[in-house]
Amino acid sequence: MDYSYVQGSTQYCIKYACTMNYHSPGVLEHSKIHLYSASIRARSLFYYLLCIGHYHCSAEYLVARQRYDSFLLIYTLSGTGYVMQNGEYSLVGTGSIALLDCYQAHSYKASSQGWEILWMHLDGPTMRSWFSVLSQTGDPVIQQLPSSYVVERNLQQILVVFDKQEAVNEARLSQLITNVLTELYLARFAKEKTTSVDAIGEVLTYISMHIEQPLRIEDLARRANLSVYYFCRLFKQNTGFSPHEYMLNHRVANAKYLLRTTDLSIKKIAFCCGFGTVSAFCTNFKKRVGDSPLRYRTQEKGKGPNS
Repeated sequence: MDYSYVQGSTQYCIKYACTMNYHSPGVLEHSKIHLYSASIRARSLFYYLLCIGHYHCSAEYLVARQRYDSFLLIYTLSGTGYVMQNGEYSLVGTGSIALLDCYQAHSYKASSQGWEILWMHLDGPTMRSWFSVLSQTGDPVIQQLPSSYVVERNLQQILVVFDKQEAVNEARLSQLITNVLTELYLARFAKEKTTSVDAIGEVLTYISMHIEQPLRIEDLARRANLSVYYFCRLFKQNTGFSPHEYMLNHRVANAKYLLRTTDLSIKKIAFCCGFGTVSAFCTNFKKRVGDSPLRYRTQEKGKGPNS
């Protein structure tokens, strides 16, 4: 296995490379690891590496630590592995990426089919914030990255710099790391946004088709497979209204249409639009329209068909 050490300077790093016979259980031939010591400036300004590698692992590969001051990013090229954070193992399949907080107890291991990975230990002034955002779902693994080639390409570009034993531009290195983190953010939250928008859209359709019925927010949240709190927050983000306000506006809009186009009684319209009582209908109608239902009907019908 190739093993190299890099010492950082103010702007670039000066590279001291050496080859060592370093054997870790389960790490196969043709694997490589590069160590790097970032400059003081890089540590204060940039994202920086502690080490990076390309491993071919057999089923015996296992790492378990109480602490290793950094964050670990593992990208699976082939095979599968498992990572553990907070006492639970998560599967990392091909094309997936795991991000671990190595300031806490953690472990990772290859599956019986083996594991080929690109990995790097990294850190930076705002890396803790990145980790908090990317791990807020509780799952350290981002599965099936929609643009996994972008992540792989940036990791390979970082690795090539060390493979060629070139001087490292630490600002450029930080930029490549930022590219990877940005792709992880987009993968994590584009999926969440699509899922939430779809869920809220289905609820809006359901409300429209069942507006005459009593609709409880708890039931709507359950239909969206969300907690009531999260459902209400997403609902307002997507519509601009709370679920309660949205349903009242919808019911009043339907009532206005029936008042203009039918001779149904006020009581009948109230129940057709999902109001439990005529009083509730009249109160909410006047609050939103400015007139009582009867006065609104009289004014609208007095305008005539060409008004």
